[in-house]
Amino acid sequence: MNSTQQLTISVPITEANRNKAKQFAQQQSNSEKSLQVYHNTLAVLVTNNYLQMLDVQTSLQQSHSWNAVARVSTNIADLNLPGKGHLECRSILKGDDNCYFPQDVWNQRIGYVVVQLDESCKQGTLLGFLPQVSRNTINIKELQSLDDLFIALHSNETVVQLSQWLENIIDEGWTKVEAVIGKKAINPLFVFADIPSEDPNAHKMKDAVGQLYDTQDEIDKVDSDSEKALIHLLKNTPNEEIRWKAAELLWEINPENPAGGIRKAIDLGMQFGQNAIALMVAILPKPDGSMAILTRVYPGYGANYLPPCLQLSGLDAAGSSFFTVQARNKDNYIQFKFTAELGDRFNIRVALNDANITESFVI
Repeated sequence: MNSTQQLTISVPITEANRNKAKQFAQQQSNSEKSLQVYHNTLAVLVTNNYLQMLDVQTSLQQSHSWNAVARVSTNIADLNLPGKGHLECRSILKGDDNCYFPQDVWNQRIGYVVVQLDESCKQGTLLGFLPQVSRNTINIKELQSLDDLFIALHSNETVVQLSQWLENIIDEGWTKVEAVIGKKAINPLFVFADIPSEDPNAHKMKDAVGQLYDTQDEIDKVDSDSEKALIHLLKNTPNEEIRWKAAELLWEINPENPAGGIRKAIDLGMQFGQNAIALMVAILPKPDGSMAILTRVYPGYGANYLPPCLQLSGLDAAGSSFFTVQARNKDNYIQFKFTAELGDRFNIRVALNDANITESFVI
């Protein structure tokens, strides 16, 4: 540890760290990309080692930089901090005054650290922190103190990491939908097919599946097994509405089938007067690698309708609203569907009069 104009932190780079960086580098197609990946990986490992010494939870495996496809296609050097988001770790060499920030990493980050590597790549020095960037080149004199990094890391905000749900890593407070809103919860099955949920194997289930195929003029492709027919739709239809209807029918037949994505709910408690409210979020991976997202607000366990004028809103990473829906009289849920990309951050807000609750998410 030494101090010049501000605190910097030096961390040894172990042989195991260098071997891991070499492993990733050797997977690249040319020497320039190989060197980029080598330096990026070392910057991430230096930051990871330092944060672990401070008992800050990290996850290399959940970092985009640990994804082989992401390393090939982007100039990325992020470190995942569970419950918080992704910290970008940019490298420079000793003697460099400027650090490069590719446009790919200007968004969906909780912050940026700059790591200086020595000539032998046996030591890395954390020079400073930036909460956000909006240009490619930044002089190291513009870096903020590492103290600002610690403030950002110890923020009370909890970020739900939706992509981890697909690996059964579920954030605290989120649980099975039935545990929060009960089995009386309205399902689109009731809306468009009038199917009793207690009898999901009834003939009407097959009729409902057939309606989805008939919509696409593919009734002849319906498998006699409703579950297989729904999985086929989920994998092949380009129609998002049909995919969601197929997913929700599949939830009725076999809610544990991974083809239907995953849905969880959280009890927002009695935060809106005497109104118990629950938020449900469902995620459904798309063939192009993006994520289809369904957000719903239900009345809490034992209630039938939402309070009129209750609002469900989505806010992007900059705080701008990208949707708002409002409950009417005798609405038993309100919802909104949208698509997000890997690394996208957004907030979901539930509000009634002067009361509101916001949940933060990252893909």
